[in-house]
Parts: sequence; C-alpha cells; structure tokens
Amino acid sequence: MPHSTSPVSSSLSSLPPFPTTLPHAPIARISSAALLSASPAASAAVLAAAQTYGFFYLDLRDSDVGRTLLSESEQLLSLAKRSFDASLEEKNAFHLHKGVSLFGYKAAGTVKQTDLTQRPDSTEFWNVGKDHMLDVVPSRPYPDVITREKPLFADFMRGAHGMGMVVCAALEREMGLGQGELEGLNRFDMPSGDHVRLTRKKAVQDEGAVGLPSHTDFGSVTVLFNWLGGLQIEGRTGGWEWVVPVEGHAVVNLGDAMVTFTNGRLKSAKHRVVPAPGEQGRHDRYSVVYFVRPHNDALMKPLPKFDDGTQVKVAGKFQKQVDEGKVYSAGEWMVRRAAQLGN
Repeated sequence: MPHSTSPVSSSLSSLPPFPTTLPHAPIARISSAALLSASPAASAAVLAAAQTYGFFYLDLRDSDVGRTLLSESEQLLSLAKRSFDASLEEKNAFHLHKGVSLFGYKAAGTVKQTDLTQRPDSTEFWNVGKDHMLDVVPSRPYPDVITREKPLFADFMRGAHGMGMVVCAALEREMGLGQGELEGLNRFDMPSGDHVRLTRKKAVQDEGAVGLPSHTDFGSVTVLFNWLGGLQIEGRTGGWEWVVPVEGHAVVNLGDAMVTFTNGRLKSAKHRVVPAPGEQGRHDRYSVVYFVRPHNDALMKPLPKFDDGTQVKVAGKFQKQVDEGKVYSAGEWMVRRAAQLGN
C-alpha cells in the first residue's frame, strides 16, 4: 500500500524548542540525496562520522526515499501513541522472552545487567520483527494495533533498511571493500534480528529513573526518528553531549557488529537516554527506530581485509559472556546480547 510522501507534516513543530544553552554534540549533517548518488564528499563524511562520534544526522528532505521515510515515521509515531495507551496487563500479554528473543513488548522498569548503577529504566517499547512483518518466518503474536498496520511496517522497514545499505555502500567505497561486502552480511531477505522499535518514556518519572542507561547498539546500522531531546552521546573527550532533534532529519549510528566486521576501524558510540530538558520534559518522549542487524548466518568476525589474526573486543562486559576465540553466527550472538536486557 502506498503512503503519502508530500507534504510531510512534522510533530517536532508542535513541541517546545530544545534549550539553546545546553551543549550540542557537533555531529555531521549528511544529505540523503548525496549519499544515494554516491557522492564522494558525502561518502567521506560518513566515514569521518563513523570514526569519530559514531553518529550523524541524515537529511531526508532532499530525496523521495527520505521524504517517504519521514512520512512513514510520523504514521508510526501516531501508531506508537495508540499502542502504548493499552493497559499494562494487555501489553504484558505480548511481553518479549528475555534472554531468548528481543521481539515483543518490554515494560519500563528493566535493570540492564551491564549498567553499573543498576537503576531501573523508565522506557517501554515494542520490538516488531522485520521477519514477522514480511513473512520471512512465522510471526509471534502482536496486538491488533500493530498487526493491522503490517503494510506500513513492511514499507518502512524496506526503506529504512535500504538507507542503512546506502550507508554501508558509502563505507565500502571509502574503506576499499568490495561492492556488497557489508550489504551481504546484512541481507534484508534472510532471517535476522532486524526490527522496528517504538518507544515511550513518560514525562513523569520516579526519582532516579533513567530513560535508557549507557550502552552501545549491537547491530550494524541504527536509523532513529525522535521528536524530543533526551538522547546523549559520549563526547570524544568524555562527558555527555546532547543530540538535538532536527527537523526533517534522522539520526544514524553504527553498532558493535560494524566494529567487529572492520576489526575496530569503525566506532560504535556509547549513548543513553535521560529526561528531556526544560519545557520538553513535560511531554512524553516517543521514538521510532529501525535496527539493521546481520542476518542470522553471518559470522561475527573481521572481514578478510581487516583480519590480522587479532580481534578487537566490543560491548564491554558482554565479552565475559562469550567464549574466547569462538566465532559466533549473528543469530547466536544476538541471543547472548539479548540476555543483557536484565530482569
């Protein structure tokens, strides 16, 4: 089913502005049209971002693909608001199976095993599997509010994954890799951990609650749409810097899988979610995220170009959960990372 692409209304304009006095992360802004046309300057900017902050803004206003993603993200935002309005009992009927699968509902109040503070998070989310929405594998149950919008999820997943592959193609060009080397590890048509995440962090929280504790993503490429502040990334000299929502832009970052594939040449940056600042903190914070993850049969090891007999460790404490020297498939690796969601 086609979705409207013009004009693209934005929920950002209806919210209070982000405070100008807070430190903004100086991450790059890169044109989607330039990336889609394989612009050498845009490709170089992606590599520079992937080796410094690990994050960049992707301007989606200047391409048809980008404008479609913006429109679909707004539709998914509306769906997210409806889905989270259900009672906790109704939502928990679709709870994910911790340590087994990431797909389904996660309530607020989770303690992440790798969080030193052991504070419960204050974010609830739905993880909706790409394989379920596109019939790659039999689907787990989801609530009707999600299953009724299966065509929207499928279209958004195709577009967001495709944009992730455009990022991979730029990195291939800049790093001297063969065409399709990274894309081949992240195939859309094979079973994988690819999914859309819809999140809500309520405006009123318990004292000391954190939205999401410091972490790195464990896939390949993350494409984020959010409308309120709260996301912070670790600065290059330490400390936390705000990633401010920008009209018509997605926020893109790399995950630990890309660090593994390139043996440390690329960066998976630490980030966290804290209460939105200023007047923004009076509003519930929603986000729509697409996670590109390696297909389940991909081997989690450096590509031949970067294989020098050693392997950079990723994900901090996660290393204690894997056998030294063992090469895991992405499917095995994701299950072990899922266990970090905690109790």
